[in-house]
Amino acid sequence: MFDLTNIHFHDCQILRVVEDIESHTLTMEVDYPVNWEANEFARRKLVFEDCYNYQVFELPFEGLPMILSGEVTGEEGGWSKVRLQTNMGRRELLCRGASVL
Repeated sequence: MFDLTNIHFHDCQILRVVEDIESHTLTMEVDYPVNWEANEFARRKLVFEDCYNYQVFELPFEGLPMILSGEVTGEEGGWSKVRLQTNMGRRELLCRGASVL
């Protein structure tokens, strides 16, 4: 299992999700909080490495989804199970690492 505490998920607005089958990565292009005090956001990529079983459990909603929280909820066959709570529901995936680029 790996640690997600260095990634600030709260208030990341998801702009686009790209699944790269060949490299086994899932990339979320987001507006990422870079300065909370000044309410500044910048385009970043949340990259989940060695990823599979990406699932979206969200209701129809006007606008773009916003991540409220992210956590590792368990382990399955050597992969970490990640849950991202959004303002529309949740997204889940299995991966072996995550980073912000």
